[in-house]
Amino acid sequence: MHQNHLDQSTEPQRLTIENDQLMSSAQKRFYISPQCDIAREQLQALVDNNQYDTRSPYYATSSLSFIERHLYYLSQHPTLELNGYISNLKLMTRIRSS
Repeated sequence: MHQNHLDQSTEPQRLTIENDQLMSSAQKRFYISPQCDIAREQLQALVDNNQYDTRSPYYATSSLSFIERHLYYLSQHPTLELNGYISNLKLMTRIRSS
């Protein structure tokens, strides 16, 4: 049976063209574009940096990782400016010292 990106699983599922038949052609183009590679690298840098909290209680039950969740959002909004989006994520996830 086909599993889509909304299915629950025990480990994060990577969104790919092969495992999501519901993806639009624009989304598929995003996932094979250099923009997706750049976004993935920048999002991974956030995850790897302990100055940012990329774990969210709102998405604790999601089968998508922080990176895949944001790549999916970017794929749905192709006119979004990547640098501005990443900058806003940094502002929202930065750990503030007390």
